[in-house]
Amino acid sequence: PTLKKPYEPRIKISKTSVDGDPHFVVDFPLSKLTVCFNIDGQPGDILRLVSDHMGSGVTVNGELIGAPAPPTGHKKQRTYFRTITILVNKPQRYYLEITPNRVILDGGDRLVLPCNRSTVVGSQGLEVSVSANANVTVTIQGSIAFVILIHLYKKPAPFQRNHLGFYISSSKGLSSSCHGLLGQFLNQDARLTEQPAGLSQNFTHPPSSQPGRGSEPVLKVKERRVPVVWKQRKIYNGEEQVDCWFARNSAAKLIDGQYEDYLAAHPFDTETTFGLRESRGL
Repeated sequence: PTLKKPYEPRIKISKTSVDGDPHFVVDFPLSKLTVCFNIDGQPGDILRLVSDHMGSGVTVNGELIGAPAPPTGHKKQRTYFRTITILVNKPQRYYLEITPNRVILDGGDRLVLPCNRSTVVGSQGLEVSVSANANVTVTIQGSIAFVILIHLYKKPAPFQRNHLGFYISSSKGLSSSCHGLLGQFLNQDARLTEQPAGLSQNFTHPPSSQPGRGSEPVLKVKERRVPVVWKQRKIYNGEEQVDCWFARNSAAKLIDGQYEDYLAAHPFDTETTFGLRESRGL
């Protein structure tokens, strides 16, 4: 069914997202836990963010661009998302390519929407809403919604690049077999199996850092035990602060497989390494 009215420009933003250099945040609402991790990729890499081609027919990939690291930082380089591509395969096939400057919508007829002008277009259960120089909202069948945040710099520093952030606003329409760096957690639960002393459940106070008090917190996800540390992060242009449990070492043990398993061959690649080999060639 098509949407009866456009989304409001300011829609509810989920914590589940990837933004910045790139920083991933995953919310587990049932557990009242939020987990975060970093993925340090290479410029030109295309990462599988949401892989649900065989389920809902939706695939989201993001292509990285590189920039020098700030001289005071510990990294050799920074990476950001330059392009977010969305493939919708049901009930009709659509391709979306989003950059900080424009949105290309191809569903038979090719439409180019500049990002500096607010507009709403929709057809066959797909709606694309552009809020000028702020964000692009993509709504699919009324039950899946993504918000792509546009980061623009008037006078960028050498280590800054115009880039995008990707937020999952609604995932109701995605299937239980959904995968990808973010998608694999949408139908999962997590719990803290060892809670350090001094931590309140509602995060009003950070964990106690006194030596000898409590044990190192361990997160249990998908029967895996992942050591974590407590962190605070700001998302959505710094408007919201998130208290989260940070998984180190590029999310080792937290994500299925390893980084290379999430590299797409091209922006609209719908294959997945994890159990859905039948998606090849579709």
